[in-house]
This record gives sequence, C-alpha cells and structure tokens, in this order.
Amino acid sequence: MRTFSDALLELAAPHLAVTAERLERHHSALAGQPFERDLARGTGRVGDRDVRVGVLGSYAENRTFQWFWAAGVRPGSPGAEHAERLRALGEEHGVPELTEPLLDLGAFYDPRAAADDLAVMALGLLGAAGVLRHGHGGRALTFIVTDGLALPDGPSDAAAVYLRGGAALLGVHDRERLGAAMLRGYADHHGLACRDDGGETVVELPGGALAGAGPDGKLTAEGDATSYPRVIELDVPAPLPGPLLEHLAPAVACGFDGEFGIYDHLREKGWDRRNYDWDPGAGLLRFGDALELQAHEVGVLRPNGVWEWTGDAAETRSALTRLGAEWLAADRVDLGDHPRQPHVAELLARSAAHLGGARALWQVTDGDGEHHLAVTDPGTPRSSEDGMMAAIETAASVVQQLVLRQDRYPVMRAMVLGLFERAGLVPLYVGEPELLMGNMGLNQLRVYFSADGTVDNVTFGLMGGAFG
Repeated sequence: MRTFSDALLELAAPHLAVTAERLERHHSALAGQPFERDLARGTGRVGDRDVRVGVLGSYAENRTFQWFWAAGVRPGSPGAEHAERLRALGEEHGVPELTEPLLDLGAFYDPRAAADDLAVMALGLLGAAGVLRHGHGGRALTFIVTDGLALPDGPSDAAAVYLRGGAALLGVHDRERLGAAMLRGYADHHGLACRDDGGETVVELPGGALAGAGPDGKLTAEGDATSYPRVIELDVPAPLPGPLLEHLAPAVACGFDGEFGIYDHLREKGWDRRNYDWDPGAGLLRFGDALELQAHEVGVLRPNGVWEWTGDAAETRSALTRLGAEWLAADRVDLGDHPRQPHVAELLARSAAHLGGARALWQVTDGDGEHHLAVTDPGTPRSSEDGMMAAIETAASVVQQLVLRQDRYPVMRAMVLGLFERAGLVPLYVGEPELLMGNMGLNQLRVYFSADGTVDNVTFGLMGGAFG
C-alpha cells in the first residue's frame, strides 16, 4: 500500500485532533517519570501510578507492521487486549489495515513514520491515554499503548494547535475530504459549539476564537504553531555518547564491508566460510586453498562477559577516553551486566580494527571466548555492491542499539559517509536529511533515512533513480 485506505481514514478522522491533544498531555505526564511495564500481564507504572498497557504490534526492518494478535499470542492475553479490540473494530467497519495480520508499508514515502501514523490512528480509535514505542532488536520497533492514566480532558487553550496537528497528519493522506470531520469530532468530544456557515464547518474554541474547515478541507485556526501527533520512543538502555558514536560508527560499517567482501570471495570459490584455521603464531587466517590472510588479534570477549584488549588499539582507546567513555578504554572491561553487551563488543572490535588500518574484522570462537581479529592483508577481497548495502544495514542495526534518538541522525550520517569514503563513492547531499547518495561511475548507492534518523532502506542502481 502507498497510503491508508479510505475506510481507515474515515473512521479515524474524527479522533485525530483529540488524539494530538491527548498525546501532548500524555507526554507531559510521563516527562521525568520512570516508566515500567509488564507486557505479559498488561500492567505498568508511571512513577507511583498504576496503568494498563497493551501491545499494538511491531514494525520490522523489512518495512512491515504486524499486529500483536497475529504474533502467536494466546487470544484474550492481557497484553493483546487493545490489538484485539482494533481487530474487532476493523471487522465491524470493513477496515483492512485493522484485520490483515501483516501490513506492507514499504511503498510509503517514509514507512517507519507510516507505522507511527498507524499507531496514532489506532490510539484515537481506542480512546486510550497514549502510545509509545521502543526498539526490540536491530532497527525493529514495538508499539505499546497506555490506558487508565488520568489526564486532563477539557478543551485546551491551545486547541488550535492540536487541530492543526490533526490536520497535518490527515494532510499526508486525505485532508481535503476529511478535514471537516476531524473538526466536528473535536467539537463533539469537548461539547463545543459547531455550525455550518456557508459550506464551512465552524467551531468556537475556548476564549472565543474560531476554527473552520471549508469545502476544500483547508483548516483556518489562529496562530502558527502545530503539534504534530508524535509517538514517544523509549530510549535505549545504557546509551553511549553521541560524539563518540559519530567518531566510531564508520568503523562498524567499514568492518562489515570488509567481512562481507571475504564472504563474497569464499562463496565464489565454493568454500564454506565456517571452515577456517587461525594460526596466531604466524598471524595467518587460512581458508584452505581458497584464501590466506594476514591478521592479528585486537580483543577477546570472554565467556563471563569481560572484554580484554589484547592488541594495539591506541587510537580507539584514546577516542573512548576523549569522548566520554573512558571506562571502555580500560585493559579489561566488564560487560557482563551491560544490556547491549554484543553491540558494545562489536563497536570496540571493529573500531580498533578499522582505525588501526585493517581491511576487515573476523571472529574466532573457542573455549576462551570470542577472539576478534583485525585482517590487515592488502589482498583482502573487496565487497560487491550487495555487500556494501548489507554492511550499511547490518552496521545500522548494531549502532541503533547504542545511540539516543536525539543523536541518531548525525551518527548514522557519519557511519554512511565513512563507508562511502572507504569505497571511493562520491557523496551527494541534495536529498538530506531523507537521503544520502554515493556515486560510483554511472551507478549510485542510496541510503534512505526515516524522520527519526534511522536508516530505513538501502538501494543501488543507475544514477537518477532515487526519486522514482
């Protein structure tokens, strides 16, 4: 689908301005408060207040949205209540987005933002307090709703702001046809006077101001501010400093690019990449007769979760000290309790390898732990276009788990440009912040970003196809 169905928009439109208003109040209620949830039980706490919570569904890296009731949960489970209510609404009103288990959002201009819009419309239909999202691995998202949180319910003095917010959301899809319905829905919810004035729907707002929606759906409301309905994203646990990640994230992408180049070469030779021999004394990584590479160890992740620097990583350890993560520069770093242990280890190892001049990173696992090898051989195979695309997507999924949302775009941008530089691609910036392009002859590598700074898609093709 490229847009939402008329059935969904018509059902959701009367609730959109109310939802924009409620979301802002919900965000204010959560600000600075710890938020705990037990999704299996359908319960949560905001500060010292108990709330009900439920899972709407999840957005996957392949740009699909799956409703929670379709995720193999037992019907009637507490956490599935809200999603099941939406399914019943969809069946009653013939709304395909609410009854199909898996929605392909890939044709939307910003599929990840479309998932947010879907969650906001779902919130309005449910009449719940708020909706939030959190990462659940890689760049995937889980959407949850809160209910039972006491919020102010009267019309706001900033009502015009929320009316414009609802219209902005609807404008992406069908404001001209449904703007008046949105306005009437807000008036009905708050008991405001609403009249038809020569084909224009007019509502009297608190304080005597007027808001109207004409036959063309264009909203007239005093002021310029707009509160676009937004979904709060819960921050990743134990994030690393943004400036540090801007400096090190390119190494993650470049490390995967080199690794995938080795994969490509071994595949062409018909060799199983799992069949290798590491000779630390000789500093050689051997894949039978298919490939032999010079390498050295930079670090080991022990079975107990302790990271040990075992090779030269002076530049990386200096950056860690300089940019706010000195604890990671110690000779031995206990990552045992870190919620993102594998991702931190990937960052450390790939940074040490790349900043030390290596072409790739390889991992060897034995009883002593996971040994990370910097592959320095000048004959290391280069990756294909598919390998470069996979390197960006894989690196983005690692880095996403370590970065705050507010730092995400500059970090991901630096990561992509670092790979462009390694591969000799000429960057083009005209599509920013939605798009970064790297030219290679007549071809172009294109990296698409969501509005929240996430790498959402990577493509390769002839120049000029970015906006087709």
